[in-house]
This record gives sequence, structure tokens and C-alpha cells, in this order.
Amino acid sequence: MAAAGSHAFRGTFYHTPAYGQLEALRDVVVVIQDGRIARIASGAEEEAVQSEFRLSEGQYFVPGFIDTHVHAPQYKFTGTGTDVPLMEWLRKYTFPAETSFQDLDAARQRYSLLVKRFLANGTTTAMYYGSLHLQPNLVLVDSIERLGQRAVVGKVNMDRHSPDDYIENTSDGLRDAEAFVTYTLDKKCSRIQPCITPRFIPTCTPELMKGLAAIASKYGCHIQSHISECCGEVNCVREMHPDYASDAAVFEEMGLLTSRTVMAHGTLLSDEDIRHLARRGTAVSHCPLSNFFLGDAFFKVNHALSLGLKVGLGTDVAGGISPSMLSAQRMAVVNSRCLRAHKLAKDVITFKEALWLATVGGAQALDMSDRVGTFEVGKEFDALLVDTNLGGTSGPFDVFPGEDDDQRFEKFINLGDDRNLIEVYVQGVCVKRGDVFLLDSSVEVKEDADLLMSAPTPVEPEAAYVDLANRVDSSDEAASMEGGDMAPDGAAAPESAPVFKRFRH
Repeated sequence: MAAAGSHAFRGTFYHTPAYGQLEALRDVVVVIQDGRIARIASGAEEEAVQSEFRLSEGQYFVPGFIDTHVHAPQYKFTGTGTDVPLMEWLRKYTFPAETSFQDLDAARQRYSLLVKRFLANGTTTAMYYGSLHLQPNLVLVDSIERLGQRAVVGKVNMDRHSPDDYIENTSDGLRDAEAFVTYTLDKKCSRIQPCITPRFIPTCTPELMKGLAAIASKYGCHIQSHISECCGEVNCVREMHPDYASDAAVFEEMGLLTSRTVMAHGTLLSDEDIRHLARRGTAVSHCPLSNFFLGDAFFKVNHALSLGLKVGLGTDVAGGISPSMLSAQRMAVVNSRCLRAHKLAKDVITFKEALWLATVGGAQALDMSDRVGTFEVGKEFDALLVDTNLGGTSGPFDVFPGEDDDQRFEKFINLGDDRNLIEVYVQGVCVKRGDVFLLDSSVEVKEDADLLMSAPTPVEPEAAYVDLANRVDSSDEAASMEGGDMAPDGAAAPESAPVFKRFRH
């Protein structure tokens, strides 16, 4: 994706430069050149800019959301499978769904829908888990590249305690992991980075984990996995690795804790573990919604941050039932209030801290804080154009006379949805406007930049459903393990599309 040349916007820009601090850059001109913010000036200096787009009243820019934990192939059954405990959930829903992505035609359709859905919800950057087999993961990378999202992507590895038809031998897993890394790097796409992805300790032998750590070191890759997420998983690891005190100790021995590692959940991490992860520069992805469904504990965000840990926010699709980072932010606030209600923490987080987690926290977790997360000169322009003017049934909330910009913006964070996101930018390029994904070669885009069109949804080809339900162990010990994340604490016709006002000067 070629970065846009030079253009400018005039209006109000909201971001969170510090934890708990919501800053409004009011009536400023932001100049974007070659995908980066080249200048931020007051609106009074607009004569220094040859042309600009001026936002209407009630429209604001916010940094693009960064989702630090997504299981891409699980998007297929997001919103279902909420009726069973975790280990049964993995066997009944997750592994069959992921196995079905060997049908590459189906994978292309599904991953196109996945990336579009996440972009539509304002996720400009995602950290994706793929599936076990190599080829579907290449399709995922191709889909992300084509549609313009920023992403860290990994091929899942698992060589033990997995279904007979969804497991790899160690040498094949290491070979395919390296092939995935080189395929992704050979694209030379600055938006997409490969990631080493041992699913979690119970499904990965020490030989596999050490081999993956060596690949990550060789190529300087990100690493992602799950850590101390629920009682069943923690107890399983203790039985398998009795010589180690915790998940963190196992990952340390395997060489998988680095400054580019993101571990999901961490609700059962001890303070000693948290401090050790912080010393390594390892981050935790807080996934509050999936923790409520599949976890056994709350993640104490404020406490973890106080110990020096990097913390981002994740949806954990499909353990989390929503692909929306707005939903994840709200659940992070609810999670912190649950902690206080149960006297497990004294302080809570508000929408301001939650927005920081979804932007700056995610950027720090993914080692991208020098590139994205806030509006600063030199950073890349990943941004969402928010419109709060969609009243009545055309929008998710109403605005009343006398409400100022700050009140409108808070309403968007607490009540808004994808209908309020009228444009999405990645590296200074508008990748979605209205209902149209502008880089989707399968959709003809008209020249009129202000015309909102609807993007057709491709019909998904039929794929054989792999039913592993009969292999489910519904015993109580199946009540906790991997796919869910733990909670930290604390096509419409053009005329029905949301209308937004924007004009050149």
C-alpha cells in the first residue's frame, strides 16, 4: 500500500498521551506527508497549508485502535459456543473451526470478512493468531496486505495434547514456522510483521518452544502465547512441568520472554511473575470480555502497570464474543469495577484509561509506540474519523443541545459503534470510507470522495464441517484452558449510509 502524498485535516483530535489523561487538540491542522504526521499547527495558521479537509461540528479524529489478541480463524463462530467450559469449547468449536481453514477458498472468503469487520470497528492494528497449517496463514497475510490493515501475524504451533487431525510433529512445525516468517518478511510490507506463536504450554513440547525461540531470535520476530489464564491451564502446566514454579518460569526457560513478546490473559500471574515479565519487557494483553466467559480470575490492570508491566487490550475473538475494541474498552472498565466490588482492588479505571489501553498501551505492547498510538509529529497517521451527529435510529446515541465536544466524545466511547466511524486511515491512507473498503480490488470505487457506497459481502463457499464434538470430555477438569482471554482489572444503499459533512478550503 503506497502511502498518500501530502494532505491535511483541520478539526479536533482526541488522544491519550499519558495513562488517564484525555487530551483534545482543538482546531488544529494536522498535515500528513507520506503516511506520517509532518506538522501540527493551530487552525489560525491554516494559510500555511495549501488545502485541507475541515471537519464538521461533532466530528473528531481518534487514534486507530490496537487489538493485541485475536484468533483469526475463530471469527467464523464468534458470538456462538458460549454454552460450554473452556476445554470443551476448544474441542467442540475451536479446533474444528481452525481445521476447516485448510479449504483455501473458504479461508480467502472468511479472512476477507474478518479484516473488513475489524477495520469497520476501528481496529487499524491487530495481533492475529492464525491456524496450524501453513497455507491458510499465508492467505491471512495476503488478505491483511490487500485491505490495508496493520498487523502482527503468527502461524500457531502445537505438537502435543491436540486432536489427531490438528497436530504437527515438531520438525514440521519448526519448518513451517520459519517458512511463514520468511514469506511475511519477503513481502517487505511495513504494515505486516510475522510472529512466533506457540499456542500455549500444554500443547507445545519444550523442544518445539526452544526451536521457536531460536527462530524468533534469528529474525527478530514478535512472540505471542497465553500465560496463567485459568486454573485448569495453570494446574495442567504444573503437572507437566513440576520443576517450574509457574508459566512464566517455563517460558523463561524456553527463551520466549522478550521485549517483543505479548502474553494473553495473565490473570493468575503472581507479583513475582509480573515483575519478571516487566524486566524482560514482555507485555500482557488484557482481554476482559473473554475472561468473563472462560476465565477464573480478573486481571488487575492498575496493579500490573504499577509493577512496570506493559499492558495492551484485546478482544480475544472468539473467546470474546465481540470484535469491537469499543466493547473491549467498556469491559475493561466493568472489570475494574468488579474488582473493587469484590474488594480485590481499591481503584478503578475510567473510559480515559481504557482508551489509553486500546491505543498507547497496545502500541507499547507491540513495540510500536514510536510509530502509532497518539497524534505526534513523526508518527504514522493511523486514525479514525468519528461522527457523533447520527441521531435517531440511524445512530447508536443521541446528542442534545448544550452538550460540548468532550461530552459527545465520551458518549461515543461509551455508546458508539461502527456506524460512527465514517473513515479509517492506516499509514495516512483512507482504507475505509462509509461502507466501502477503498483498497478492495473486487469493489469498484467511484471518484467522488464524499460518496458513500456499499461493499458487497462475498458468498462463502460451502465447506465440510469437521465435527469433533463426540471427542469432548465434559468433565469438570475441562473447565479451563486456552482460547479465552482473562480480564484485567483494574449491504445498504448509498442513501441509507451515514451522511457526513466535509468540505475543502
